[in-house]
Amino acid sequence: MINTDSWTERWPEHPVIRTFDPPRAVQVDIGKALPLGRGGAARADYVSLRVKSSSIYLAGLRPALQTHWLQMHDGQWLAAITVYVTDAAGTNSLELDMIVTADAITEPPAP
Repeated sequence: MINTDSWTERWPEHPVIRTFDPPRAVQVDIGKALPLGRGGAARADYVSLRVKSSSIYLAGLRPALQTHWLQMHDGQWLAAITVYVTDAAGTNSLELDMIVTADAITEPPAP
């Protein structure tokens, strides 16, 4: 969780941290948020069934809540989110706080 309590804006009319209270619903594209598979990841067909069935499942579009926009020194915006992940069987779950690039999140589809 991001704590912005002690952050003061030098130009309050142009904040570099924007807070959503309450957090807003978004979708996160895990492939954009975490470009996995680089730097030594094993091929999926070599991963044991134990790992495939009981590890966290981070793939595709996942529901999330966005708590903040954070502007970086180079002008681009980052999204602070909490994404809900499960294991492959869907029996375990956890909330994972992440900071991702703006292109990794979208509005959820209308119901």
